[in-house]
Amino acid sequence: MKQHWRKQLFRLHRISGLIAGAFILFLSLSGSILVFSDEIDHAMFRHAYEVTPGTRQKPLSELMDNAGKALRGSNPYLSVTRLPQAPDECIIIRREFTPDYKVYLFMDPYTGRVLHQQSNTGYFTGYLLYLHFTLMSGTTGAVIVFIVGIMLFISILTGIWVYRNAIGKVLSFRVKLEWHNRTRRWRNLHRIIGVWALLFNLLIAFTGFMIELKVIDSRNKPAAVSERIATPGVDYDQLMTVSRQQIPGFVPMGLRPPRKAGDPVRILGHAAEPAIWGRYSSSVSFDPATGAVKKTVNFSKAGPGDKFNACIAPLHFGNFGGIPVKILYSLLALTPGILSISGFLIWYRRKFIIKTHRI
Repeated sequence: MKQHWRKQLFRLHRISGLIAGAFILFLSLSGSILVFSDEIDHAMFRHAYEVTPGTRQKPLSELMDNAGKALRGSNPYLSVTRLPQAPDECIIIRREFTPDYKVYLFMDPYTGRVLHQQSNTGYFTGYLLYLHFTLMSGTTGAVIVFIVGIMLFISILTGIWVYRNAIGKVLSFRVKLEWHNRTRRWRNLHRIIGVWALLFNLLIAFTGFMIELKVIDSRNKPAAVSERIATPGVDYDQLMTVSRQQIPGFVPMGLRPPRKAGDPVRILGHAAEPAIWGRYSSSVSFDPATGAVKKTVNFSKAGPGDKFNACIAPLHFGNFGGIPVKILYSLLALTPGILSISGFLIWYRRKFIIKTHRI
């Protein structure tokens, strides 16, 4: 009976891996590149990210007005996704048309000049990110990636059970690669990589699953707000100053104006909390009519549930550490793809080569 269940689990492990194999290989390769998306973007668009420091930055409201004119909209809803963090950094303003189509403006905060404009899929890493999560097919593609994530998770869990007796041997280096042995080379490679990357692949499968849920949910929501809500008399720069006073060590990173009547103006940022919670986790919300503080969120005091939810994306992309962490993530991100290849070769050999020789 026990042997029967082991065979069934092995069969489930093999089938789930084979079904999702090609997609896993693609997600593995694209994910390995996306770990370095920030560095790639800065290298490709250095002229847009870096500016010549001036004596005084223009008011945020003026910069947003300039962005609106550049987009040729009557009064488009805009948000600031990146405030300058150094004297030589640009400001990035976003116009969201739909969940699948956004436009980003890189502006000189001293002159108000637009340095660069691009859509969310109009550059290498943006295109790759959209492909990674939606296969360039919107909700349909997101659902496919979601199912692939489930298959990967099932494959990992069943693999743990099937190869449970080999885990100790692999970790103690008692399982050799034996590359010269055609019978064992792919099987041993599969075991060794699978065991050593076990926790990482469980982490990536689970966090990817959670992110994909959010992607699907965002595409089922109503269309993005098309126009800005009037906020006469609001001084965004003054709100920035007040936000720093509300939370000790607060560093503003972004600005979200009201999306509809009654919504607050939100200043997003961080207060030296661990980067694994993201850089936009703390916030200060203001009444757009009076400028009074409505709500303060110091994320260092958030509950376990909120912190768990916040760390999902950083843990998936590996952007919570420096270059050494990113290199490690990039290498480990390749392991699901290697496992899909070695698993396919193991299946192919058993199904066709050995069977043919027996005949």
